[in-house]
Amino acid sequence: MTLNISLRIVLVLSISLLCNSIGKASELLTIGSPAPPLDIEHWIHDGQGKFKPVTKFETKKVYVVEFWATWCGPCISSMPHLASLQKHYADRVQLVSVSDESLETVERFLARPVRGAAPPTDETASQQPQSYRQLTSAYCLTTDPDQSTYTDYMQAAAQDGIPTAFIVGKDGRIEWIGHPMDLDEPLEAVVDDRWDRAAFGTEFRKQQEAERLMREMYAKLNQQDFDGALQVLDKALANNQGDMQMQGLKLQILVAAQKMAPANQHLQQMYRMSDKDPATVNTIAWNIYEMAMSEKLPPNKLVGTSIDAGELAIQQASGALKASLMDTVAHLLSLTGNIEQALKLETAALKIADPDEVDFMRQFIDELKSMQKKKQAPSKSQ
Repeated sequence: MTLNISLRIVLVLSISLLCNSIGKASELLTIGSPAPPLDIEHWIHDGQGKFKPVTKFETKKVYVVEFWATWCGPCISSMPHLASLQKHYADRVQLVSVSDESLETVERFLARPVRGAAPPTDETASQQPQSYRQLTSAYCLTTDPDQSTYTDYMQAAAQDGIPTAFIVGKDGRIEWIGHPMDLDEPLEAVVDDRWDRAAFGTEFRKQQEAERLMREMYAKLNQQDFDGALQVLDKALANNQGDMQMQGLKLQILVAAQKMAPANQHLQQMYRMSDKDPATVNTIAWNIYEMAMSEKLPPNKLVGTSIDAGELAIQQASGALKASLMDTVAHLLSLTGNIEQALKLETAALKIADPDEVDFMRQFIDELKSMQKKKQAPSKSQ
């Protein structure tokens, strides 16, 4: 049984996340959870003498625990912002940035000049460009090669990407989790005792649970357990019916499992959900075309269902979107052998197409004309 190419890509991208995340945390670390103590091996910076290494969090004080790496571009780009935040909040907030790399690796990185630093002027010509060591000296920069802190925070909270920051509030509990560039508003609210932890936690836990279920689903897909994967995905969809990416993933799994009748029923449901959104219909229909082409599937109900949905959407659309829908339906029609109708539709689409699409459409028209000649060739020789 061959996996659909799009699904195969999803699996490849997810395997590394699965290896790092599945089964590592027995209890989910989330908003409102007590912040785990810090067990960090190397404290490189102490905020220029303002802070002491932290193990347990003090009450009535706010902390930010942020995870980074020397190889992570977004982490490095966040450093000026973190330094600025630490300076702004002075001793009201202690910011602890944690890598899991060796001390030698981090030290080599810190010696580098800051990317994009201002070029020297006549007055500063004798000065060396600012280094990352100087930039990050404003806050507590650390590294923990045994990954114990990463495990206690990132893996326990089902967070896979860095940079990621955790705000620890005045009662020692997790207030917020997210990208450090988005710290400003929640951090200010936490410091000023205006943060609605319960409201943020409700939404964040939904996201965490969906991510947990998706990991479980990917694990089953990796084992070729399509039925199990579908059961888990349905749980995730129960609270996320409008998530068209998840709906599309379910369709791909059904196709990969060769469950074509349920796949067509699900596709019809997706089109019903998008009946007032021609752009989404266009995206779904084009994905069906690509699935059919990548797997060399024979014309089937999925293609026919998409043609019907596309034709209805054409009536609701206008301008460039209408042209794009006409092009999509023409491609689908070509899969069914209806070359004449496809050519007629593509020619009409060309007249109202966005200039960026004209060359693509002309090329497809040429392909359709070639297909038409081949189709007519036997009758001419008789």
